[in-house]
Amino acid sequence: MDHPPTDAPSWQLRILSGPRRGTIHPLVDRFGIGRANGSDLQLVHESVSRQHAHIALDDQGLHVLVDLVSSNGTFIDGRRIEREVLRPHAIVRIADTEMVYEPAHERVPTTRVRQGDEHVPVLLTGPDGIEHGGRRLDEIIEYRKLRARHRRGELSTPEGVERFEALAENLRPPVGSDERRAFWRFRCSLPATLRLASEAEHPCRIRDLGVDGAQVVTSGHQVEFDEIVWLSLLLEAGGGVREHVLAARVAWVDGDALGLAFAGAPRSGRRSAPVEAAPEPFDDDAPTVRMNMLDKRVTQDLGPVIGSPPSRARHWKQESS
Repeated sequence: MDHPPTDAPSWQLRILSGPRRGTIHPLVDRFGIGRANGSDLQLVHESVSRQHAHIALDDQGLHVLVDLVSSNGTFIDGRRIEREVLRPHAIVRIADTEMVYEPAHERVPTTRVRQGDEHVPVLLTGPDGIEHGGRRLDEIIEYRKLRARHRRGELSTPEGVERFEALAENLRPPVGSDERRAFWRFRCSLPATLRLASEAEHPCRIRDLGVDGAQVVTSGHQVEFDEIVWLSLLLEAGGGVREHVLAARVAWVDGDALGLAFAGAPRSGRRSAPVEAAPEPFDDDAPTVRMNMLDKRVTQDLGPVIGSPPSRARHWKQESS
């Protein structure tokens, strides 16, 4: 069997199918895959276990894929495995997601976001009016990955901790700020694609974006409050294109506008295969609130937090009995 050389610079998983298709995930010393919010690769599917599998380096410096006693199995090139060394270009399948193990290339900063023939330079404007380019978008993506590792206690190197803390400082409002969110939201106008569990896709426009959520606009969507969706961005960098996909729950709906809270696992849905336990609650850091359960005075206070005034969100308008 051919193995990756121990002096290879780095390796990655490139997603071939499912809602995250096209995304690239660089491999670290230990890379977790599962339905849980803290997974390096979170697969929001009912056939995926919370802690489904992981990839780790063995004592020879080779990447080993280990199934964590999942209910529905982990497969390499069509074979169900328990533990196996990955060879270059092996096809890994978990539930409806296929991915290929391949050499990674050096990452260069994002410059533009594209959709079809549209290529839009990245411009993010903070609440303080300062404008940022693609590096700030890359920082948001990098921080989310480092935070997942930090929550699992796997961010142990001084360099990793220092980078994590520096990104947090860049992305959080300063002490004493009137900002009510934990992280800045940046105004923007970036093209993206909204993917639904039904596999339908809707072109959309991102109007604001942050570590834990976004506001998007799309027409004719039929998306409902509390639904799971995936937000796909095609990022141009150094002449190449990569895709980044964020799982989200719909926090509010107002006509063509949607508020998204990133990350988490589904509470309910159709079951096509057995799972090891009931689906986990959606675990996110941005609030997802059923506003018709609250007094209107409370919704007025929460409006700035989730990004929409009380007069707008459709699910706020149900009359109380």
